[in-house]
Amino acid sequence: MREHRGLAAAIAVTSFAFLVTLPFTIPSTIWVVVFIYAIVKAVGSAPEQADPAALLLAIVAIVTFFTLAIAVAVSLLGRTMSPKRRKRR
Repeated sequence: MREHRGLAAAIAVTSFAFLVTLPFTIPSTIWVVVFIYAIVKAVGSAPEQADPAALLLAIVAIVTFFTLAIAVAVSLLGRTMSPKRRKRR
C-alpha cells in the first residue's frame, strides 16, 4: 500500500501550490487581458465603448482555463497511481 506514497505527496504539493497561486494568477491574467483589450480597442477604428460580453467571455475563459489546468495536472499525475489492466487469459 505504500508504493505510491511519494507520488501522492507530489500530487498534494502540486495541488496545494496551484491553489495557493490562483488568487494571484487569475486577477493578474484578467488584468493583462483587459489591458490588451483596451489597447486594441484604442488603436482600432471603432470609437465605441468596450463590449461587456467580450470582457465577460474573456474572464470566463480565463477561469475555465485555470480550472481545467489543475484538473489535467492532477489527472496526469494520478494516472500513474492506478494499476494497469491485465488481460484475462
